[in-house]
Amino acid sequence: MFFFKSKNKRSNNSKLKILSGYNFRYRNIGKESEKTIIKYANHFNFDYEIDKRNSFERHFYWLKIKMLIENLEKGTHEYYFWLDADSFICRYENILNHVDKSKDICIHNQFFKSKHKTKIPNIDYLTWGPNVGVLLVRNTKWSLNFFKNVWGKKKYLNHYWPDNAAVMDEIGFKSEISKLTDNKPSKKTLSKFYFLSGLWNSMPNKNYDNPKNNEISNFYFNPIIIHLAGVRRRDRINFIKKHKHLFLRSIFIR
Repeated sequence: MFFFKSKNKRSNNSKLKILSGYNFRYRNIGKESEKTIIKYANHFNFDYEIDKRNSFERHFYWLKIKMLIENLEKGTHEYYFWLDADSFICRYENILNHVDKSKDICIHNQFFKSKHKTKIPNIDYLTWGPNVGVLLVRNTKWSLNFFKNVWGKKKYLNHYWPDNAAVMDEIGFKSEISKLTDNKPSKKTLSKFYFLSGLWNSMPNKNYDNPKNNEISNFYFNPIIIHLAGVRRRDRINFIKKHKHLFLRSIFIR
């Protein structure tokens, strides 16, 4: 059995706390994400918590939901900024300067080439829905209840997008987990959300190095955060080796 030590930074700044986590199996990717989180947090004097437990009661994807609930219940910070362990910060941009602070949750909506087929040759449906790899959550009772409801959606425990599907369901973006016509979030729910620019969750295609790749692209140039969502683990490692120069570097002030 291997054990990790979780990393935490606690300052007198209660504005924002970054949350992330990974296990031993994911260490070669997670440690590179962690380096960018620490640089970003130190630059803006934000706190952070990186959980490195090896065992968890559900699929490890659900860790973000549990950590968000626990931190919202403690209520020590005004905002919590979740980053998946395959997310890499590339620029020193303060996210708090790029959002509507009256909203409870800030998230990016990505495009999907729909699983639903059309009856027209050479025509595909394009749908959109949230990607939970990058989340900014304001410390409110509404946010806490939202993530408690997400945690309670046990029907998605074995889904191929477990936590993401539960969030899609709770918001109401259901077309890719239900019927095509089920993308019907209520106005009341949408009023609680701010949708981040794709620069904050820039996702290369799964086969990013294949010139014949015809996947829908959710990659944005000059990204603030690169997120390797859905990419195979060995390809994530290869991406890091090849494109690590894009990730945050320390700023030295003379």
